[in-house]
Amino acid sequence: MPLHDGALNDGRVPDWFADAHAALPKPMRGDPGEEVPWSMPIILHIPKQDRPDRTELLEAAATAVVACCLDERAAGAPASPYAQDLRSWYGARIRKIARRARNAQWDRVQELPGVTATIGGASARALTPGPVGEEDAVVAKLQIGGTDLPPSDQPAADTGDADAPIIWVDADLGMTVGKAAAQVGHGSMLLAAVLGTEAAWAWARDGFPLRVREIDGGLDAVQGAEGADVVVRDAGFTEIAPGAATVLVTGGRYSRGQAR
Repeated sequence: MPLHDGALNDGRVPDWFADAHAALPKPMRGDPGEEVPWSMPIILHIPKQDRPDRTELLEAAATAVVACCLDERAAGAPASPYAQDLRSWYGARIRKIARRARNAQWDRVQELPGVTATIGGASARALTPGPVGEEDAVVAKLQIGGTDLPPSDQPAADTGDADAPIIWVDADLGMTVGKAAAQVGHGSMLLAAVLGTEAAWAWARDGFPLRVREIDGGLDAVQGAEGADVVVRDAGFTEIAPGAATVLVTGGRYSRGQAR
């Protein structure tokens, strides 16, 4: 995931990144109870033909969300509309709604403020948040349902960056890919929030590498063996009972201070 200003080769944390990182909401914050919740749209590219692999699509969604939150446009001084939308959302209910796009719909979505991530043959775009019911007309026309994909044909191989963060998903909950995309997006964003600024910048410089693993049998075994930097519990708006743990996130080398 490219960053601005050619900063990839500079080990120092830029001021814009420190500002965007400081604004991220921390896990387990209370619900302000506002009348109109805000939501971040996650647009999943799911063509009729050549449908993407489920695991790759979830990894693309998680990457797009954290990259959107820590994009240079998220800096608050001077506050751009991009930054203002993120910070208004941080102060409200942290909701995400996944929608399906294909063909011309997908092309039009690229014109809206946000970040697109591509993992393997799958792509997702996280857009800046807004009040529910006041989405851009392009987004409002996209289908929320119909985003399901079967489990990956084969378990994802632990190749490449073997010490990248892992987002563990409770497969026993039977989440649709749209619901799971929202949950892994929560996980990547909250991992960035709990990492120190320098560790989060190292993750950003590396392009936000991460892996998603859907596992049977619940998440207790992972938490006992690995520990967890983040536990995401669902608010219960759709599909899942309130308070259910949907994902655990382990930060790999970044949470251990071993960034490359």
